[in-house]
Amino acid sequence: MSTFAIVVAVLALATHAAPASAPATLGSRLAVQAATDPDGLTPLMRAAARGDLGQVNALLAKGAEPNASTPAQRVTALMFAAYFGHAPVIKTLLAKGARLELKDAQGAAAVDWATLGDHPELEKTLTGPGAALNPFLNPGIMPIWLMDKASGQ
Repeated sequence: MSTFAIVVAVLALATHAAPASAPATLGSRLAVQAATDPDGLTPLMRAAARGDLGQVNALLAKGAEPNASTPAQRVTALMFAAYFGHAPVIKTLLAKGARLELKDAQGAAAVDWATLGDHPELEKTLTGPGAALNPFLNPGIMPIWLMDKASGQ
């Protein structure tokens, strides 16, 4: 399955309302950490994909794990927020310990997801040790660090 097909499938799931079988209330820390719906998405992933900063903050305050990933594709809340360009959510997730260097099953980090979502302005925010734009996953896109080297800066 291509990276694009995976992105489309996972994002379609993340942006729709949680199924009725998903936990309705997340009162305890343990419930927040363990809560996934039948699609393998956590409430934090769904809130990050929607750009719902209030819900992201509430879930993190209740103990949601910022680095939890979907079982098969290993997509994180940070990757969802990056794809949709939700900069305030990205900054909050990073402040609460989301790791830039995590990669999905295709080898794409959050910076690659931002590029796939057409948000190149997030590249500097999402680049760090072990997390640079992968030009092999993003044909036709030149990372900022490579452009700087090419121009002699």
